[in-house]
Amino acid sequence: MSDEEPQRLSQVTEEEEAASSLAKEIENLAIALDQKTKEAAEANEKYLRAYADFENYRKRVQRDQADFRKYANEQMALELLTVIDHLSLAIKHANEAGGGEGLQQGVEMVHKQFRDVLEKFGIVPFKAQGEPFDPVMHDAMMQVETADVPETRWVQVFQDGYRYHEKVLRHAKVGVSKRPAETAGAPPAAAAEEQADADTED
Repeated sequence: MSDEEPQRLSQVTEEEEAASSLAKEIENLAIALDQKTKEAAEANEKYLRAYADFENYRKRVQRDQADFRKYANEQMALELLTVIDHLSLAIKHANEAGGGEGLQQGVEMVHKQFRDVLEKFGIVPFKAQGEPFDPVMHDAMMQVETADVPETRWVQVFQDGYRYHEKVLRHAKVGVSKRPAETAGAPPAAAAEEQADADTED
């Protein structure tokens, strides 16, 4: 064996060790890169969730602020309804008394102007007679026996109901229709018809 042979073998061994070390380092770098990629994906997912939560919070706050501005005067509006009730009563009494035409016209004008102002701010009355009873909007003060309209309809309004934008500001106080009870001692309708037929045959 020549003197150069051991040197070549030593050089090959060193190159193999260097290649093995480099491969191992590349493998470690690939593992680290994979770990960092996963961490970056997790961080990005957390950011997206946090951003979505923030956007939802921002929209909710904007909605709450809009509702607050929209309904900020609700208590004042409710108090004003008492005033318009009194104006309505004044007009009614003036009509019943049959006098004071000038006073009546003046009160009616103020009443109309006041209702126009309320309507401008989103305060409007419900529809009245003949509408179906709805407990969300109405308070039933009494039942009124009548055969002229179907059951559970408004037939008498004691106090107007009002909306404030989409909300019910004040329930309407109403009398609700019901079928009249049969007269005591009178035969039921079917029996009465049978009796009439019998009388005819006789």
